[in-house]
Amino acid sequence: MSQAETDDKIPHHLYKVTLQFARHLDGEKAQQLGDALEEMVSAVSLHNREATDGDDWTISITNYGAPDLDAIFQRLEETEAGIITRDNITAERLPEKDWLRHVHDNFPPVNIGRFFVHGSYYKGEIPAGQTPLQIDAATAFGSGEHETTRSCMVAFEQIAREHKVGNALDMGCGSGILAIAIQKIWPGARLTAIDIDPESVIVSHRHADMNGVTLQTAAGDGYKTPLSIQNAPYDLVGANILAGPLIAMAGDLYNALKPGGYAVLSGLLKRQQQEVTAAHLNAGLTLKGVIPDGDWAALIFRRD
Repeated sequence: MSQAETDDKIPHHLYKVTLQFARHLDGEKAQQLGDALEEMVSAVSLHNREATDGDDWTISITNYGAPDLDAIFQRLEETEAGIITRDNITAERLPEKDWLRHVHDNFPPVNIGRFFVHGSYYKGEIPAGQTPLQIDAATAFGSGEHETTRSCMVAFEQIAREHKVGNALDMGCGSGILAIAIQKIWPGARLTAIDIDPESVIVSHRHADMNGVTLQTAAGDGYKTPLSIQNAPYDLVGANILAGPLIAMAGDLYNALKPGGYAVLSGLLKRQQQEVTAAHLNAGLTLKGVIPDGDWAALIFRRD
């Protein structure tokens, strides 16, 4: 049997949803609409087609199983009436293929500071002087190629120059990549990983085992999750989420940190930086640094 014939027999039931909006989306509106859709589908991603000047954002949706297009339209209509018509929401089943090979081709190993992030498919050598971190693309967010993940890992390395971490929290852990990176920077640190999505907890455990890292994980409502409360206060909190939840949880973050503890926040666009910063300054935290990467930024805060 040829490789092409083998590819055709690998089931995956992945669907791509195409959205054609009635007008150009700026970053704020794209983020708002993406937030509204996030709970309904497997993955939502935002991309600005105007790389240098202006805004023309697209929203990409991928779903396991046939998506409910009527429900997607209803959610968009509730969020922003008239932004799209039902006829401009379409879905197609993606061609069945060898997705491990697809990941190999489209997500090659990346270098992020001290880390060499690669998938389980990678059989080459680890570059001298770099720390391997094995992450497979999965339903949970965080394989190392996105700007928000990279900037968080860069921030951790900056903090490590002057701060010891014995107890850390990855809030909104996704794939678990940030929690794993923290323990590799601060060996022996106790790691707690929380996500609202139970699938992320499963994926984080799998990646922790792949990397020889021990995590305590739970699915729940942010800092109100019993495990998060039980293991607080923290020397370090990493949260690569979205601007809205970051703002809403600013006070809870302050309470979860030890005096002298640091927080690295990402998942926000540069245009949202001022609003996110203001919420955390009002909560009592001090801004210690900003790490921009493309259209995104990571913020470093400290509880004095």
